[in-house]
Amino acid sequence: MQHYLKFVLLSVSLSAVFSSDLSLAKSTSLVPIKPKIIGGEVAAEEQWPWMSALVYTSSNIATTLTVNNISYESQAFSGGVIGSATGNIVDCGIGNTQCADATNNICLIERGDIDFSVKVENCQAGGGIGAIIYNNVEGVLNGTLGNDFSGTIPAIAITQADGITLQGNIGESASLSIAAGTSTVQSSTCGASFLGDKWVLTASHCVEGVSAELLKVNVGEYDLSNGAENAKAIKRIYMHPDYQLDAELNNDIALIELVDSVSNPAISLVDLAATEQLAQQSNSVTVAGWGGRLGYDAGGGPTSDFPDVLHQVDLQLSTNQECKDILAQSFSDTFGGRFTADQTGITDAMICAFVAGGGKGSCQGDSGGPLMVNTNEGWQQIGIVSWGIGCAAEGFPGVYTRTAVFEDWINEISQGIAIDQTLDFTIQAMNKPQTASVDVVNNSALDANLTFTIIGDPNFTIVTNNCSSLAAGATCTLEVRYDAAQIGKHSASINITSDNTAIPTSSTHIVARTIALASELKTQLSSSDNALTWYSGGSDEQSAWQLDNTEAAIVSGDIRDEQQSIAMVTVSGEGELSFEWSVSSEENTDDPASPYDALYLYVDGELISFISGEIDYRSESISFGSGEHIITWVYEKDGSTSAGDDNAHLRNVVFTPTPVVTPPTQNTSSGGGSIAWFSLIFMAIICLRKK
Repeated sequence: MQHYLKFVLLSVSLSAVFSSDLSLAKSTSLVPIKPKIIGGEVAAEEQWPWMSALVYTSSNIATTLTVNNISYESQAFSGGVIGSATGNIVDCGIGNTQCADATNNICLIERGDIDFSVKVENCQAGGGIGAIIYNNVEGVLNGTLGNDFSGTIPAIAITQADGITLQGNIGESASLSIAAGTSTVQSSTCGASFLGDKWVLTASHCVEGVSAELLKVNVGEYDLSNGAENAKAIKRIYMHPDYQLDAELNNDIALIELVDSVSNPAISLVDLAATEQLAQQSNSVTVAGWGGRLGYDAGGGPTSDFPDVLHQVDLQLSTNQECKDILAQSFSDTFGGRFTADQTGITDAMICAFVAGGGKGSCQGDSGGPLMVNTNEGWQQIGIVSWGIGCAAEGFPGVYTRTAVFEDWINEISQGIAIDQTLDFTIQAMNKPQTASVDVVNNSALDANLTFTIIGDPNFTIVTNNCSSLAAGATCTLEVRYDAAQIGKHSASINITSDNTAIPTSSTHIVARTIALASELKTQLSSSDNALTWYSGGSDEQSAWQLDNTEAAIVSGDIRDEQQSIAMVTVSGEGELSFEWSVSSEENTDDPASPYDALYLYVDGELISFISGEIDYRSESISFGSGEHIITWVYEKDGSTSAGDDNAHLRNVVFTPTPVVTPPTQNTSSGGGSIAWFSLIFMAIICLRKK
């Protein structure tokens, strides 16, 4: 059983698509990867005017690194600080502990095992004034220190080769600097295609968990080294509601609505019948993108050599049955065992393309981009870059989303009544009702009278409906209530009916999970603290957190692959919650930011942090304003393999309320109304301080 990788910024494990009796080890690295252009050529400028890039824009950052008067190429970490430093180089290993002998020196640190931010903070804790982190594989190191980085020293990244060179310069003088420029630059995460007006098509895995406020789209992009100022803001992102990241990367498609319309030429989609015919004919297709250009076999990698200029490569379509047969044989030959066509993960919502002998294909960085075919209607899109095994490896066709399958869904969103595609109440406490809202948009040219119906679980109800009548181009809001009255997972859908059948309508999926009151956890961790109420649960009856009396702690429940063990506490009032947490789990050492098995921390439904691997008790604290807040710890396993003790621990949970400021007592026997007037001003000042 193997790990599938997310194709945009992070990698996470998915459930295996292979039978469990094969028991393939992770070491075989049977990993569908972010596609990139391999074996192709530079695309002609203006050839693909609908080609788009999903980008992040920022002010350019200039870095320098000089050691013994020799300059080295470097780059900054996102989330880092501006500054410069000069000192002697000290070897700080992988930076997993406070660096010794770092005082007034520059730390040389190898990538691996822990977050970049922790490495830099450990350097600074040892007195270091700057950090150099070098890659542990070939290629450029692109990294982030995160939004909560607390360090104040500059940190730069260099290649593995330069890092090995600098290992021979320990004790020598080095100077590094990071300075902000005046121009705007962009970095591409995925490709996309422009469908016209304000609509862009891409892969769901490219936008999952991405903020529409931060991501932008550069329509008609060609050279990423310029034109960042042309990137367009995003208004909404619609991921397909049946996108199955935890299964087969099925329905890997998403629509992006831009804030403003774009006048570029658009690409149209091949219909379903023509798609099947073209596949039967092994028709030639073209894929374009800005992905890396270094291919590798299944189980190999990583890639490198990412270009600024758009590249393209020609491939051949295959039928799904042919693709399944090829993959089944390649899996058997490469990884042993006996694979069948049904174990390859290929569904009717996918289409494959490759060249005999390998050496050409799409991989990391090309995800979300269009697979195109030249028909009697000109160039049309037939697929979206989705996943693959290896990179342009022989016997492993690239897999693409079959766009024709989703023609109705695309029209429902872009030309009809669009609704947020999912509403996730996440994890809720028993008998703690919650409400949430979804937006409804009339993207048609007609006014509509609408009816909304919840199909499925009665735990969900519509409590506020401002959408009964919706003018063309207008937006409204539905408020949905989840009563959390029953333990377990719950799901339903909101269906929309229009009085005008000419207007297509979409629907949304609703999901939630309720966990039970856990008084035994309160007794163990916070028996005297009435501000805290504890709950616990998970994927089944055995997955709730349990008492660990050996150290006055609680331990995650007994869970299997792809299951969760959940502990939750509600906090009432303003103050600080402190706790200690630890974990012993399978770790993703290749990409620590994308763990396999981990303990996650959520505050009011937002992921705050996680720990994975072998982590001894670590202290954390969270501050809250007034009101009730929900803190959730989730120990979650991926689709295969266990390591260590395969559990998580929590102890010493303490809530410290913020002291209440009481105005001093005033003598009201004199001064008349002036004392009351002063009291009002004093209370206003207190309120302002709280805000």
